[in-house]
Amino acid sequence: MIKTGIYGHPDFEADILEKIMDVPELSVVGMYSPNKTDSKDIEDKYKLKTYEEAGSLIDQVDAVIALNPLSGLDKVEQLVRNAKHVFFEPSSEYCNRDVTKLSDIVDEANVKVQAGFHHRFNNTFLSARPFIVNPKFIQSNNFRKFAVDSVAISVLMDMLISDIDIVLGVIKSNLKAVHANATSINLEGPDIINVRLEFMNGSVAQLTAGRIATTNSHELSFYCNNDYTSIDLIRNKAWQVKKRNQESDIKLFQENIGDLIVDTIPVKPNNHYYDEFLSFARSIVYDKSPEVDLETVLKTYSVAAQIKDKIKLSVGM
Repeated sequence: MIKTGIYGHPDFEADILEKIMDVPELSVVGMYSPNKTDSKDIEDKYKLKTYEEAGSLIDQVDAVIALNPLSGLDKVEQLVRNAKHVFFEPSSEYCNRDVTKLSDIVDEANVKVQAGFHHRFNNTFLSARPFIVNPKFIQSNNFRKFAVDSVAISVLMDMLISDIDIVLGVIKSNLKAVHANATSINLEGPDIINVRLEFMNGSVAQLTAGRIATTNSHELSFYCNNDYTSIDLIRNKAWQVKKRNQESDIKLFQENIGDLIVDTIPVKPNNHYYDEFLSFARSIVYDKSPEVDLETVLKTYSVAAQIKDKIKLSVGM
């Protein structure tokens, strides 16, 4: 088992500590949190040792799960230099230059480092993923209900980044061109961003994200050669749509809409936190590349950097 320490401020509403402790490959030694109130609650509820000093915990473990606010570049770099395997949550402050620097350090330390891209382990996306084969066109709409504190949310780095990563994961081709524009209502940064990604194999992705909607919505459609697959990440639903012809078999659970056949894709239950930590643990045990390694993050952040350059002249960043 891997001696593991938890480093940062846990999301108690997501029961994140329980998910970490449920992974059989991880032996959780203890936790360090800068919030001393957390420490008392953790000891009472989870019977987990808390450390007064971060260094005391780090000396006792082989792997660290770094949570906000202790998952910044300097903290992760320090952990890697101490030859610790690290799972970290990249914040919106991370940039392409930061990830490149961290990648170089990881190569020298010969440890496993996995980024917390939660959307990669979303049960709806994972259930629909096998049906998405060589998509030629992808469309996404990711909108968040407006709230007074939503100006603290980066449309690019907190919202659009997940759809960019999904697109790069399903289109197996090099990027050819990036087009982007944005608009803002309050002039405190982009409220809506629209992006068009063009790939060398002819595939295209049209992505829109915004933080001034009246309701939350997040839908993606993947148009392939003979069908298209749509996923609704808010309602946890997915379906595949095909044209009907004379040879089409009508199945019990299909829905017919005009000349289209709609097949509902069963969504398997899962918890993305547990699956992420399990993936991280197994990358260490089996000495394989993590599901979301720094090369993957670097590609995603590189596209984000290009988008930022495209829109910075029209809207203040």
